[in-house]
Amino acid sequence: MLARDTDWRQGDVLTCETASALGLVAATDQGHRVIVITHDCDLPHESEHCVEVIVAQLVVKDPKPDPQLSYAKNPRRLHLAYEGADIAPLILELRHSDRRSVPKDNFSELSVKDNSLALPDDAKRALKQWLAARYGRPAFPNAFEKRLRKLSGKRTVEQLIAKILEPEAKYLVGLFFDLGEQRGAEAVEGEPYALSMSVVYDATEGGPNARLSAERVAEQLRALFEKTYSKPATATEIALDACEAVADTRLTLADLRRVDQWRLEYISLRDDTQGDFLPVGEIPA
Repeated sequence: MLARDTDWRQGDVLTCETASALGLVAATDQGHRVIVITHDCDLPHESEHCVEVIVAQLVVKDPKPDPQLSYAKNPRRLHLAYEGADIAPLILELRHSDRRSVPKDNFSELSVKDNSLALPDDAKRALKQWLAARYGRPAFPNAFEKRLRKLSGKRTVEQLIAKILEPEAKYLVGLFFDLGEQRGAEAVEGEPYALSMSVVYDATEGGPNARLSAERVAEQLRALFEKTYSKPATATEIALDACEAVADTRLTLADLRRVDQWRLEYISLRDDTQGDFLPVGEIPA
């Protein structure tokens, strides 16, 4: 069993040899790595009898993480960049469907950590958020989601939102919806949802470019909602009262308790590699 002084941590990578010895990958498989996802505190805890891992796929087509699959924007897929002393970053793609459980006795006996790879602190925070968001994603009222699926031309509003966000994903933390007192209400026909949106950008890393990117998104979203639902004063389905670019450094805990981060579930349910921008989770990494 793993003792209290174990040096295993969430996000650590097994060597290829021990991943094969545990039966998680084939002996000749060079396209996958195995990542520990059990929480640090649970690894040595006597009541936890298994170590949970994910068999991650090596991404070789691009030396950088896909911005649409970084920072927990997609609830089912995540790109992590592992750093090495003498090698280029190793980009791994995680999927919830590739989770496995290994008995602790087997893990303790056979597993060896790949100490040549390290996960930066910001990437580890993203991993934690991505794991937590699987069960903590907010659910909007059915009537509200139905209205977001209204056609605007040949596409639905939610598809067009994704199209607007996609080219700016590099700088964005997420898109947050505030429905106020209607947060859990099923509005009747003719009763509009009063919606405020915040396009949250990474002010620390992105700087002025991120602010300009978020402002472009906010302007396009305002135009989309006015075209589809009319101006707030006359809207009968969704009245967009406000849509602003907001720096992540200005979000307070009170703000995060009031709003919900929007996601596009129909895209996340598709098993493809398009990588559509898909923010998820209630608190950004």
